[in-house]
Amino acid sequence: MSKQKTNEGLFGAAKKFSDAFFDGLKSNATNKALNKVKNNKEVPPPIIKRMIEIDKLAKQLEADLKKYA
Repeated sequence: MSKQKTNEGLFGAAKKFSDAFFDGLKSNATNKALNKVKNNKEVPPPIIKRMIEIDKLAKQLEADLKKYA
């Protein structure tokens, strides 16, 4: 039975690691996209502002979901 708990612990740790890894990739991709848009003079400022607001709201929602999960 202790072997089963060990396996569950290993799978849980691996899941946490992979989740953190892919969350980091997603965050980096989002940041790069926002930086490109900010530097692009063809994108209107209201669109850039809205994109930044959406990113903030998505981060707040994710934090709230983790808090109440």
